[in-house]
Amino acid sequence: MPLPVRLRGATSGGMTSVRDRIGLLTDLFLGAAFADGKFPQEERRYVRDLIRDLLSVPALPPGVDELIERFDPASFNLQATAVEFMRDPPMSRRRVLELVAYVTLADGEQNLEEDAFLRALGEAFGLQPDDYSDLRRDKIHLRNSFIDLARVPLPA
Repeated sequence: MPLPVRLRGATSGGMTSVRDRIGLLTDLFLGAAFADGKFPQEERRYVRDLIRDLLSVPALPPGVDELIERFDPASFNLQATAVEFMRDPPMSRRRVLELVAYVTLADGEQNLEEDAFLRALGEAFGLQPDDYSDLRRDKIHLRNSFIDLARVPLPA
C-alpha cells in the first residue's frame, strides 16, 4: 500500500520529506507554469514527470493529478507557500528554485513573466539575487550544464 501523500497545509516546521510537501511543491511548479497565463502540454507533462521523479514513483499518487487539473492561479499565494520552506537551509531553498526554473523552461523558453515569478520566489525564500541569478532568463541558457543536469529531461 502506498504511503499517504500530504497534499496541502502547513508542515510541522523544519525540514520534512518531499512526500510531505508534494502539494506545496506542486503549487510552486504550477504557479511558475501559469506565470505567463498559459499551461501548454509540454509544461503539463513536465510537471507530472517532475513530481513522479521527486517521489520516485511510476504514477502520480491519488490527489496529485487533481491538484494539477484544479489549480487556480488566481488563488495561489506565493508568499504563504514560500513560508513553508523558510526553516530549510538556503541550499535546499536554492534547489527548489532550480526545480521551478526547470518548469519555466519546459515549453522551450523562460519568458519575462516566468523570470519575474522566479525572482519573486527567490525573494520570498529570503535568498539574495546573486544566489539564483544564474537561473534567470538572461543567464540560464548560458548554463548548458544546468539544463543537462535535469533529472527529468527538458523537452527538445
